[in-house]
Amino acid sequence: MVRRRILHFGLLCAVLLLIRDLPAQTKTSQEVPKTGAATAQTLSSYEGQNVTSVEIAGRPDLQNSDFAPMFAQKDGQPFSQEKLDQTVAAVKASGKFKEVQLQVQPEPNGVRVLLVLEPAIYIGIFRFPGAEQFAYSRLVQVADFPSQAPFDALDIERDRQSLINFFRQEGYFEAEVKSEVKVDSQVGVANVDFHVTLNRRAKFGNIVVDGVTAEEAARIKASLATLIARGRGAAIRTGKTYRRTTLSKAALYLQTQLQKRGRLNAEVELAGAEFHQDTNQADIHFSVHPGPVVHVDLEGAHLWSWTRKSLLPVYQGIAVDEESVQEGREALISYFQAKGFFDVKVDSDSKILATGDTIVYRISKEKKRKVSEVSVSGNTHLPSSDLTSRLTVQKSHPFSPGNFSEKLVRSSVKNLEAVYQAQGYSSVQVASKVVNDGPAIKVVFVVDEGPRDIVNSLKIEGATTFPETSFAPKGLQLAPGKPYSQSLVQSDRANIVANYLKAGYLTSTFRETAKVVSKNDPHHIDVIYHIYEGPRVYASNVYTLGRVDTQQRLIDQDVAAIKGEQPLTETELLTAESQLYNHTGVFDWAEVDPKRTITTQTQEDVLVKVHEAQKNQITYGFGFEFINRGGSVPSGTVALPNLPPVGLPSTFTTSQTTFYGPRGTFQYTRNNFRGKGETLSFTGFAGRLDQRGAAYYIDPNFRWSPWKSTASISAERNEENPIFSSQVFLGSYQVQRSLDKANADILFLRYSYSKTDLTRIEIPQLVLPQDQHVRLSTIAANLTRDTRDNTLDEHKGVLQTVEFDFNSTKLGSSVDFAKLTAQLAYFRPLRHGIVWANSLRIGLAQPFSNSRVPLSESFFTGGGNTLRGFPLDGAGPQRKIPACSSGSTTDCTFIQVPSGGNELLLINSELRVPLPIKKGLGVVGFYDGGNVFPLVGFHDFTSLYTNNVGLGLRYATPVGPVRIDLGRNLNPIPGIQATQYFISIGQAF
Repeated sequence: MVRRRILHFGLLCAVLLLIRDLPAQTKTSQEVPKTGAATAQTLSSYEGQNVTSVEIAGRPDLQNSDFAPMFAQKDGQPFSQEKLDQTVAAVKASGKFKEVQLQVQPEPNGVRVLLVLEPAIYIGIFRFPGAEQFAYSRLVQVADFPSQAPFDALDIERDRQSLINFFRQEGYFEAEVKSEVKVDSQVGVANVDFHVTLNRRAKFGNIVVDGVTAEEAARIKASLATLIARGRGAAIRTGKTYRRTTLSKAALYLQTQLQKRGRLNAEVELAGAEFHQDTNQADIHFSVHPGPVVHVDLEGAHLWSWTRKSLLPVYQGIAVDEESVQEGREALISYFQAKGFFDVKVDSDSKILATGDTIVYRISKEKKRKVSEVSVSGNTHLPSSDLTSRLTVQKSHPFSPGNFSEKLVRSSVKNLEAVYQAQGYSSVQVASKVVNDGPAIKVVFVVDEGPRDIVNSLKIEGATTFPETSFAPKGLQLAPGKPYSQSLVQSDRANIVANYLKAGYLTSTFRETAKVVSKNDPHHIDVIYHIYEGPRVYASNVYTLGRVDTQQRLIDQDVAAIKGEQPLTETELLTAESQLYNHTGVFDWAEVDPKRTITTQTQEDVLVKVHEAQKNQITYGFGFEFINRGGSVPSGTVALPNLPPVGLPSTFTTSQTTFYGPRGTFQYTRNNFRGKGETLSFTGFAGRLDQRGAAYYIDPNFRWSPWKSTASISAERNEENPIFSSQVFLGSYQVQRSLDKANADILFLRYSYSKTDLTRIEIPQLVLPQDQHVRLSTIAANLTRDTRDNTLDEHKGVLQTVEFDFNSTKLGSSVDFAKLTAQLAYFRPLRHGIVWANSLRIGLAQPFSNSRVPLSESFFTGGGNTLRGFPLDGAGPQRKIPACSSGSTTDCTFIQVPSGGNELLLINSELRVPLPIKKGLGVVGFYDGGNVFPLVGFHDFTSLYTNNVGLGLRYATPVGPVRIDLGRNLNPIPGIQATQYFISIGQAF
């Protein structure tokens, strides 16, 4: 499909370049006499090339053989425009068609000629009943699905053969594929069903190795049955299921084994599989080209084997010759220069003998040096700061001798020249100088800017729809008297074409010509922008193909921007296609395209082609478990449901008991429930000490509104922890919606009911009696605004969130209280990549009706994300309780247990500074202030408020920055260390 789309696009571009003044050029001279000359010019490029086939397309009810006698242009003959005109005229003379459109497609051995009979039937959608075990997107790729193409019976037959070959490669050598064409006359498309009968899957048979001696072949066969081969998924054993992936891994494994034996240029190819129907086994044929034995010796320096393989071409399957040896020599020089051995010398010697090839690299590293200075001189019009950032040669710093090599110098010169050329200095010249300065070197890049190219005049031809002022938001980059460069032309091109595409001119093109005013004045340029607007295309009808269970309304919402009688834009097509993929588990393939390639038509139908994903997914597993509950606590902490973790003394132990029994997991997911994109899921786990189950229901279009709803229910009974047992029930229903087009403002409304029961508590005072059995019936509302550029590593933007929770015994809760939490985080970029990050968090929890706030809903603070001068949850109110080992009244240690508070205030501020020594590395200076207060009203504010300062290190990774923070509490508390350190992933806030 991708190959054919590229071909169609290339043909369209070629046609558009030729018809920028004559938009009907795709037709022959008989169809549009006024454009005959242009048509001749278009087709003349194919004159004399071999014609691979002449085919009728666009009519499934007609056969090629019905028209073959009319074809003056024959298969296998040289392309002749005269004969082609005669052929088109003869077909039209039959009187059965309104038009005969001509398409010429280049092929490797000539050109293919299609006569599209209008009104034509176009390809709709492919289906593959019987092959559901394969991904639909893979089958579409194998069948080379032709988008926006007229129906062609020969293409369908080629696609059928491609599918048969694919199934055979997957081990189904007896697979059968039959094609069935279903014409939808209302839409004007032909949908094709490829009925697949896979039959049985083959087994591996014998291994046949060609290209080596019998002794070597036996060794290769044996290597594919070893434990190492099995571990790498490359084992081929007789009677085992035939798998294509195994063959690919086996070929790579054999090639690796040969390379380890010194045959660095060895090639192993899968030559084919010979199927035996009587045994249902396939013999595998490998073609081995071992190549000569190659020895590579390095004298004067040591390199690890993996470094050799990455540097030297001979390890990458390239034959030994003078060029590859020289390339390896240059790679070694660059490698050691990058290590600081700037004066390294590498000599090479190679011997090509019948018994094997030998390459010797003699390396003299010399003394290690550093780059003391990197500078640019001679620049008068561009500031040095804009130039030095483009240099790949880098100055030394405490952790590196700098980056220097001959290759880096060359690339730096090219980069500087590119910067100047982009600004209109077409004759710029940059030279490099390397100056020895004792144990260091200085690298100077000397710039000869030369005169700047200036636009003498600018003309725009072919633009009749839009005024020049509307081509770009801030006008064109080029103008008389302004600098001229190709980068500015490309900017104008992008703005002009985008402007036309947004207005529905899908075939608009842009071409620029430039010539100097005179030979005596080569730096003043006359510029002409040639614009071919093409037709403005309007959407006619929007049709959906491939829908089975999905409600049409769901699809209509995704493609709502495409409306009949409205201009059709590329943005709308791409957005609609993206929207279809956004539904979880609904479609595994989707395309939104005009039915026909846009050439000269002003109206076109739009086809929404979809394939529904598998709806039901079931996973399960079984096992047997042994659990030793008790003894010492490995983690040193205990975490009760919905409560902060508590540290335990190292001497604390509990009685130990062994439990054993079966365990099992089960999950069922129903996607696209009721055809509305809804998801229904059930999960369950059952073990000796832990049983849990949950159900989820997600409706992305609640009653076809902008709201999304989520309902969930879960329950768990857990006795695995040696210190407590718990029974937790939770049910919730939530609706949410975005309040703006950018999805920055989101409103959440939620109701939840939870019941938590804690029993068998081995430390009696760990949880007070009133907090051991808690019911919460919560009505909550949350409003969030998030404009951050990166939620894992913010550089700019704002996060604002406020949530209000209400619990009442009249709703089923065991307590009466209201809770408000709010946060404002602000991220501002400063100069040189520095980011100033700030966060303010406030929390208030107030009981009413003589009730209380349960411990699970209190506020806690302290740790790597709040106050970094305290251990986790070590700030705020604490209480001391005895922790006694099981059965002992003397082996007791008092521990700190956070008791939480009803009020929270946190102020965090960071200055995130990147370090130039390595990309992604940065240092952070931070301040954390605030605390948890027992009661609302900031009682004892001055005595409880704490100040924390510190330094941190950050290193950016794809999953977020690795964070190391060292914090110091300026208001130390007895019994708690004032200095704390934290290692984590992600920013602190």
